[in-house]
Amino acid sequence: MSRVIGDHDVGVVIRVHNAERYLDAAVRSVLEQIPSPRQVVIVDDGSTDDSSAIADRFAEADERVAVVHQARQGPGGAVNPGLHRLDSPLVAFQDADDLWPAGRLAVMVRQLLAADRVDGVMGRVEHFASEDLSERDAARFEIPDEPQPGAALPSLLIRREALDRTGPFDATLKAGEFLDWHHRAMIAGVRIVPIEDVVLRRRVHLTNTTRSAEATRDYLKVARDAIRRRRSQQAGTENPPPR
Repeated sequence: MSRVIGDHDVGVVIRVHNAERYLDAAVRSVLEQIPSPRQVVIVDDGSTDDSSAIADRFAEADERVAVVHQARQGPGGAVNPGLHRLDSPLVAFQDADDLWPAGRLAVMVRQLLAADRVDGVMGRVEHFASEDLSERDAARFEIPDEPQPGAALPSLLIRREALDRTGPFDATLKAGEFLDWHHRAMIAGVRIVPIEDVVLRRRVHLTNTTRSAEATRDYLKVARDAIRRRRSQQAGTENPPPR
């Protein structure tokens, strides 16, 4: 008989690459949740600034925290090593430039465990201009006034067995890794439902990954792979591997 999952049975993967200005606040927003996560793995993805040292200080001060240091792989490649270090039945994610609002974890765990035949829940996201943006730079962005539906890993809480059923994240992608994973998860029968609570404060700044030309190319690749998988599924053939 499987044991009952409790509020504390959550592991968190935090991805960081050159985010020394934001990492401390991002990690604290996770650790200070009530109830708090049982495990937190910070994956330092080849940072060349002080991010690595900041992550190590958290690990030295808090037994819940572990750090993985690796050469630069990108967002997709930074998820898998963190997952390998977790043994929790529920998994959440955080990026080093974002913040979890107080009470986020309690709300998401409660709604996931109360739902019938649901593998994951995804909340809404509040966007905000980073405090280090000048007025001129901030004006370049269209920041929504209202919270938006979640569409990325940091707004997700999911059962570990659903992650295992879907398979690892595509480590070759520098952007779009969640969209690629989500499409494969849907094919695998993973059920993720939206909730109305704000579960993430997404920081808008000049170095957001999604603004790069490389990101645009990867989003196009993700779209092509999704079309191929859909056609293969409709034809009743095996899903083709990512190319």
